[in-house]
Amino acid sequence: MPFWTSRGAKLFCHQEGGGAPILLIPGLGLDHQYYRLATPFLAESLSVHAVDPRGIGQSDAGDRPFTVEEWAADLAEMIPQLGVGPVHVLGTSLGGAMALALAEAAPDMVRSLTVVGAFSELDRAAVLNFDLRKRLIEKLGFSAEVADYMGLWTMTREFINSDEGYAQMQANQKIIRNNSPERYLEFVRSVLAWGRELPEQKDEPKFTARLGGITAPTLVVGSANDHLIPLRLSEIIAENIPGADLVVMPDGGHIPFVEKPREASRIVLDFVTNH
Repeated sequence: MPFWTSRGAKLFCHQEGGGAPILLIPGLGLDHQYYRLATPFLAESLSVHAVDPRGIGQSDAGDRPFTVEEWAADLAEMIPQLGVGPVHVLGTSLGGAMALALAEAAPDMVRSLTVVGAFSELDRAAVLNFDLRKRLIEKLGFSAEVADYMGLWTMTREFINSDEGYAQMQANQKIIRNNSPERYLEFVRSVLAWGRELPEQKDEPKFTARLGGITAPTLVVGSANDHLIPLRLSEIIAENIPGADLVVMPDGGHIPFVEKPREASRIVLDFVTNH
């Protein structure tokens, strides 16, 4: 059954493969199709459960706010319904933030944790980037110019210059533009809120301060050439979760499951099969 009810909202979860269960959480504005190139590799050894977070893709919006903590609570209620928990959890970018929040709030649901291009806080350049994205959408909606801007920040020059890379950039843009501009702006706000970068949050501690409470075996993956969420933010996560491992991909960009799906999947499989 691809749909599950969590906290009053219907959530879509694509299921494929067999073996130990792994929950895949996509990044900002993306649905389960973000992992489309990696799922065949992962499903050779694992039972893949690729979710559309609430308000994205085929999942209902529900009546709760779009925040990382609320998304994590949705997933915590959904996992037992899958009948396979606890699960290995993999999250990329904003999905990595959801995975961190899930592991901290519901440790009994998480067998292992892998976060890729994730963040527990933001640096100034990232804040400026998301704020500019917000202002562009407010002025232009989801225009081709805005879509190209986002693609240039999430993918590497070398990948975009290839025919396959350009095709994948366009495919990702199509997925993201399935969101209304108004909904996507709410998602961007959730990124800034998670980083504690909203004006009303100036005195709130970063989630980094809570990473020490994560007890699941953890793998942190960052790319040396991630221009949106720099490697340093992955290092901060690894430094603050007890016993966490850090793997640096030399050329995965911000979304390595699109640019380097085989290599990124192998990193995940090598970690998960030992936990």
